[in-house]
Amino acid sequence: MMRLLLPTLFTFFAFSGFAQSLFNNAVVHKVEIEFFDDNWDHLLDSLASDGFGTGSGTGRILAHVTINDTPFDSCGVRYKGNSSMDTTSNKNPFNIDLNYVIAGQEYQGKDKIKLANCYTDPSVVREALTYEMANYYMDAPRASFVELYINGEYRGIYTNTESVDNEFLDKHYGSSDNPFFKCDPVTFELYGDNSNLAYHPDTATYEDLYDMKSEYGYEALQDLTYQLELAPETIEDYLDVDRALWFLALSSALVHNDGYTAFGHNYYVYKMDNGKWSIVLWDVNMSFGGLLWNGTNLLPLGMDALIEQDPYLHIEAYDFRPLIAHLLSRPRFKRMYTAHFKTIMEEQIANGYYMERAEFMHDLIDPYVETEPYSHYPYADFEANLYDNVGFWADLRPGLQALMDPRDDYINTLPEFNATQPTIEPVVISPADPEPFSTVTFTAEVTDANYVQFAYRFHEHDYFIWETMYDDGAHGDGAAGDGVYGIMIPITGAPMHYYIYAENPEAGRFTPARAAHEYFVLEPEKGLVINELSAKNVSIAMDEAGDYDDWIEFYNNTDEAISLSGYTLSDDPGQPDKWTFPNIEIAAGDYLIVWADDDSLIDDDLHANFKLSAGGETLTLYNAGGDVVDLVAFPDQFDDITFGRYENGTGPFDYLYPTFDAENTSPVGVEEVEPIKPIIYPNPATDQVTVQYEETVTRSLMIYNMNGQLMMSAELNEVNVITLSISDLSPGLYFIIDAEGNSEKLIVR
Repeated sequence: MMRLLLPTLFTFFAFSGFAQSLFNNAVVHKVEIEFFDDNWDHLLDSLASDGFGTGSGTGRILAHVTINDTPFDSCGVRYKGNSSMDTTSNKNPFNIDLNYVIAGQEYQGKDKIKLANCYTDPSVVREALTYEMANYYMDAPRASFVELYINGEYRGIYTNTESVDNEFLDKHYGSSDNPFFKCDPVTFELYGDNSNLAYHPDTATYEDLYDMKSEYGYEALQDLTYQLELAPETIEDYLDVDRALWFLALSSALVHNDGYTAFGHNYYVYKMDNGKWSIVLWDVNMSFGGLLWNGTNLLPLGMDALIEQDPYLHIEAYDFRPLIAHLLSRPRFKRMYTAHFKTIMEEQIANGYYMERAEFMHDLIDPYVETEPYSHYPYADFEANLYDNVGFWADLRPGLQALMDPRDDYINTLPEFNATQPTIEPVVISPADPEPFSTVTFTAEVTDANYVQFAYRFHEHDYFIWETMYDDGAHGDGAAGDGVYGIMIPITGAPMHYYIYAENPEAGRFTPARAAHEYFVLEPEKGLVINELSAKNVSIAMDEAGDYDDWIEFYNNTDEAISLSGYTLSDDPGQPDKWTFPNIEIAAGDYLIVWADDDSLIDDDLHANFKLSAGGETLTLYNAGGDVVDLVAFPDQFDDITFGRYENGTGPFDYLYPTFDAENTSPVGVEEVEPIKPIIYPNPATDQVTVQYEETVTRSLMIYNMNGQLMMSAELNEVNVITLSISDLSPGLYFIIDAEGNSEKLIVR
């Protein structure tokens, strides 16, 4: 089954269950702060003065905080921001820590509330509007509006911006304990390196240029900058290039100079479990031309310069802006970037949608802005700035429409944006409803292209593997040269995410257009599956002999009975027929328990001749023809905690509360599990592949093919990296599995 996965869209259409979300920008939320100290403003000013350039300091003062009528006691409050914070101002930005004293206090899963004061923005909508647009194309913070009260006094309208914290990382990347940095220097230099991802030989230099939010990571960050600057031809092995291109395209399209473009700051980087770094947008209150510098000019930019700011600005500034230069100087990445840029302009600007959303937000907050006691701008400027400019020279704040409508006209005069893009017809899948662990042919009719790329992955937090599609008659594509491009991909039992990119020498195109944030999903038709297992059955269930032995649960997802005659089960891929099922059936929607106890004394056909390893191993189910039906590589197991599919029968594996011979219902967090996972590169590979761990390990590595056959093995002995020769492996999909049960997919070309 194929479907298109759409990102969550934050529009004014509030649906059931969403209206109360703290980041629903269709309503104005209410936050009330009651400080314990009467001289709270003096205390916060003093803390900010000790911030050494950060504008916030490190301490907090106590307050009672109420969010939408939900009270929180003993919260920690401080100012936040750099230039937006001013000790003489009565409208400063705030950072609220809900669990500062009382552990576990949170509001809708967030324990940090960050309120921006709409600094330098007469329209008041720049930040919320930009984050809403960004969420169409990348993993970005959400934002909404807040009316803030302090000690009962209304202070004004604020933008409530989602914190880029552990909860954000876990949600979007599936982890939060890897190297993580806020890219803001301790001391800002107008034309300096700042946090521009330039390489420095001394890791100590990074301590002044980047704010480390993780427990470690300077050496990893240094390695990223080294690869970007000195080995850019392989930067896709270290950087999520697509996320970076969307980040740069949105910043350029909206003339968001107060980020990487002009000053090399105001963003986050996180190293994902897959070994690649991701870039996260941050602090966009000066988007839509709110900052009148682009990193090169001396005098403030005027309207014409902002309207015509080059989409490829800094493309040759290898030392000054290495992220832009080293990515956009590569023709393919430049064409990808341009395709993303065109998508943003077509979907948001050219059709007037950005103004529709800006006007909605403006009308929503209008009564709150009109009564603000400490606004940075007169109310008349708020009313005008959606359409018209406010201020002049260094104080110019472009009207959103005055900037973006002519900018769209200008962008469409550029040759890169006038070039003919390829066309990509809908993808055809054969077979239409493939079974797990089979080979699927993907074809698409493409015109005006000399290169077509197929990108895919098997897990939400994997990186996309890029493979070439061909029109040569040898890749399931029909006749050579007929405009139909094809590729044959071995799939697993997991959903496959994929998209297509096509290009000619002048232009590129993605389908879906918002790839890779949006992608197609192919879900194999799951029949018989390994559904749940217990390798440490202390008190869950007893077999006929009264023993608490290991057990494996199977589930039939189909609406017909499945005969198990000739099916085999094995914990040794080198011996696929280790144990053979009896000649029985498993009914539609039914469960079957097999005891893994190696007990030949029990007169029952459902006792396998092996036990499960509580330290983790691979379990494979084969059909009568010897093909893999299902496979699970499970990690360390725990007493009376099972490992199974959630959702039942179809979902990925997770630690579960036991449901012996019944539907899987509830995952359980197992904090003790911190597996040391390998990073595989290059991937795809041809002659050799490197397996690298974050720390030294002693463990075995095995490489299996799609049929569960052991193709090669290796040993790591107190080392963290090993390079394996794979020149004897045939092209296809393989699994690299270590002795701890970690499984990574390897593509051999």
